[in-house]
Amino acid sequence: MKLQMSKPAKFFLYFFLILVSAIVLLPLLYTVSASFKTNFEIAKGGINLIPKEFTFENYKTVWGMSGSTIDSKTTFADYTVNSLKVSALTVVIVVVTTAMSAYCFQRGNFPGRDALYWMFLATMFIGAGSVTVYPLLQVTTKLNINNWIGLAIVVAGQGSASNLFLTMGYLKTIPKDLDESAKIDGCTFFTTWLRIILPLSIPILGTIALMTFRGSWNNWMIPRLMLAKDQTATTLVVAIVNLASSGGAGASQYNLMMAGSMLSMAPMLIMFLIMNETFVEGITQGSVKG
Repeated sequence: MKLQMSKPAKFFLYFFLILVSAIVLLPLLYTVSASFKTNFEIAKGGINLIPKEFTFENYKTVWGMSGSTIDSKTTFADYTVNSLKVSALTVVIVVVTTAMSAYCFQRGNFPGRDALYWMFLATMFIGAGSVTVYPLLQVTTKLNINNWIGLAIVVAGQGSASNLFLTMGYLKTIPKDLDESAKIDGCTFFTTWLRIILPLSIPILGTIALMTFRGSWNNWMIPRLMLAKDQTATTLVVAIVNLASSGGAGASQYNLMMAGSMLSMAPMLIMFLIMNETFVEGITQGSVKG
């Protein structure tokens, strides 16, 4: 049934959407513009979005400079690689564990399944925040995993409940008759998941991969604390914040700060543009059917 709207209602709806879009997009557009400006032009002020003197030197300078006063050999190129390694490993861990656990809860039949599921799901509504940081660091220090691999493991466990909820909702849309047919053909519980369910779960797993990558890439607090003693393993977002708050050249050169911010945003924008359709399909079916 098509919803009919009056002309005044349409006007106010479009006006509201344009206003919200402007509020969201204008700061981003200014950041993009300022990253191509000279520091003198930014310091003069003004909100012009087209640079008077267009330059790529900001990106070249930031890419080759250090974000640490302790280790001057590690550059932003190295920090970018560090972030990619951590985010990629986090995505692999989350996607594999979520896909397997959701299949076990949705299709499996074992004692205490429902109780375990609801206990696990309850953690989605508990925002411990900074309360868990100190004990978390104590554990990682004792286990000697304050490195990029340990960081990926820690970050991977932070959004598990919501990922499980979305994936189980999506699995409900896959007919159980497929499981029965696979069982008749000789597939075990695991091979049914591997050969049948996993390929059909690509949309929701792609959505989870995108959200996990975003969360890992933008994470600041945990990497800042876990990797404090190893500046060479610092992630890009931490280095950008250090650049802005160090009081050194980066803090007074806004053009470098803007270029650094764009470097940190670029991978997420590219991933979202590539996976946009998969993201919408997965998040819609997973949330509605759940």
